[in-house]
Order: sequence, then structure tokens, then C-alpha cells
Amino acid sequence: MLCQKGSKTLLEDKDYLFQPKLDGTRAIYQQGRLINRRGRNIEQRYPEFNSFKIQENTVLDGEIVVYNDKGLPDFNLLQSREQTSKKFKIELLSMKHPATYVVFDCLTYEGQEITKEPIEKRLDFLKQAIQENNNLQLIFTTEKGQELWNKIDELGLEGVIAKKKGSTYQPGKRSDSWLKIKNLKTIDCVIQGYTKGEGRREETFGAMIIGIYNENHQLSRIGKVGTGWTDKELINLKKEMDRYVIEEKEDHVILKPKLVCEVEYLEFTKNQDLRAPSFKRMRYDKPPEECTFEQIES
Repeated sequence: MLCQKGSKTLLEDKDYLFQPKLDGTRAIYQQGRLINRRGRNIEQRYPEFNSFKIQENTVLDGEIVVYNDKGLPDFNLLQSREQTSKKFKIELLSMKHPATYVVFDCLTYEGQEITKEPIEKRLDFLKQAIQENNNLQLIFTTEKGQELWNKIDELGLEGVIAKKKGSTYQPGKRSDSWLKIKNLKTIDCVIQGYTKGEGRREETFGAMIIGIYNENHQLSRIGKVGTGWTDKELINLKKEMDRYVIEEKEDHVILKPKLVCEVEYLEFTKNQDLRAPSFKRMRYDKPPEECTFEQIES
């Protein structure tokens, strides 16, 4: 079940429950397996999750996060976990940057499918289904949306998810029963290519060429992003993009539409491009096909 966009006016609406929007990787838990949105089993990346105490034959939905030293979700730390495949390094990072699976819904409880039950009842089942520890947590849920938003804004977190009271769980569907209210304007884009670097960037690249899919399922360019990364990230991003080169032009390189990145921006202009875009992170958990114009905030 996926979210649609919502507005801050919902924060005072008594028909919704509110939960923090976490900066992590979405995953379904089922019989010891963690399945991300691309349908891949990623449980081998998180050996610390072997200590979970969850009712048998129970299916959960949640977000994998890594907390920083301030106790806030840090996607950069999570990425270091997600980009590691060697067993020794996985074990090392599991101790250095332990992950936490924060659960927010229950789809099946002890073998009984409960997706048709209202969210309030599913949350009750969720509380019974798990025994919390450092690596397994229950999402914070409240009816006081504005108070939660104020705290989210104070901490600089992503935003709030508003969930309609009485709503069912609709697998794979983008539903208006779940609405995301973002603290920052961000958009997930397909990396279509990059411009060749000059000067101190001669060995890397100048800017990413980014796009999103239009209503005809065709990629539409929405601009370039040339800031937001460290020098080390610049080198690593160049290596990653070079795996998908289709064609090299005089001043830019064209890529297969395989990589997704998240970009912060000031506004979406009348010319259908982003004003003041800044690279935020790679989105290895998101399929390119989900990068559409529906994300644009009015």
C-alpha cells in the first residue's frame, strides 16, 4: 500500500491517525524474510534482525532505518548498509551502524489475513505481534497531527503520514487513505544522464540530467542537478552511473533509465523544470517507473 500527497490542513482532521514519515527503506516482513519494494529479499544485509521476536505466521509492513548519534533516522548511514554485499563488512556495519525495523502495519496475524480490518484493529494486532527491542520498534501513532508536525518540523524530519480511521490495507495500491505530508519539497527522479565535468570536476561529472515519467509513460526531462554531494560521493556516483552508459555525446552522457535519486527543490516552474534543485540521496529501493508527475506538489 502506497501513499498519495496530502496537505497540512489534514493535521487538525479528527478522521485521521498520524505517524512520522521515516527516512528509510520500506520492507515487508514474512517468515524471517524482508522484501523491499523491488521484490528483493534483503534480510541478509541485516544480521541484527535475527533476534526478532514476532508471532509465527505474521506478516508486517514497516521501514528499515539507521539512527544517528542524535537518535534521528539517517539515510546516509542506511545507504552504507544497503550498498554492502560482503559478509565480513555486513557483520562489521551491523555493529557499527545497527539498523532498526520500525513496523507500522500488520497484514496477517498468526496465519489469519487481516487486511480488510480497519487500521485501528490492525494496530492492536501489531502491538500483540511483536516484542520490541533495539532493532524492532512500533511506530508512534497519535490523533494530534499538528503536535506531531511541530515536533517533526523542529527536528528537521521528513514529514507526517496521515491514515484514515477505519481504512483497510490495500496491497500494492496507491490509496488516498494514506496521505504523506512532507516537510520539504522533494521528488524522486530517474537519472537520464550526466554532463561532462570541467576544471576540478574533469574526472567526474558536472550535473545529473534528471527526468520523470509523463502520463504517456515517457521520460520527460525536468532539469539538471549539480550540487548536494561531497567529493567522495561525486566519485562514487560517477562509477555507479557509468555502469548504465548507452551513448557518449560531446558534452554529456546518456544512461539507461535504471537509477533513481531524490532531489530537493524550491518550486516546479511553468517550463516544467525544477528551480534550485539539490541532490539528496540515491533511491535504490524505488523502481524508476514510480517516478511520475503525480509527485509534483501544487
